[in-house]
Amino acid sequence: MSDYQDFCEAFGGCASDPDFMDNWLAEYGNDSSIKYRLAQFDYTDIAKKYDLSNNEIEQVQGYMNIYNFHNFKSQKEANKFITNKSRWGEFPDIRSLNDHGAYKNVPGILPKFYRITCEILDITKGNGAPLIKATKY
Repeated sequence: MSDYQDFCEAFGGCASDPDFMDNWLAEYGNDSSIKYRLAQFDYTDIAKKYDLSNNEIEQVQGYMNIYNFHNFKSQKEANKFITNKSRWGEFPDIRSLNDHGAYKNVPGILPKFYRITCEILDITKGNGAPLIKATKY
């Protein structure tokens, strides 16, 4: 697949649709928000920096596409959505069951990938309960 085709599909479009890019630009082109940053983000540097496999980078991109598409404001929202829609099977290499003390076995992503998504989102510190343990499943 081409980068353009991947891009179109990530935003629910089709590379053969002549109006897709115009419509996308009308909706996102002047927005300096997270949505715009995620749409423009180049995952190549992150993949190299963190030595990610192709599967891992695809799963991080998939996770970020969900975050972006649904206008989530926190990763907690994205995790709840993925849980409620039974979509954790799409993320076998990055998912984990997290222990936050009072909250145990909370579906989420492994700390390495949490750091990566925070870097992508330009988040320096979350406001959630600290992570005590993460178990890959």
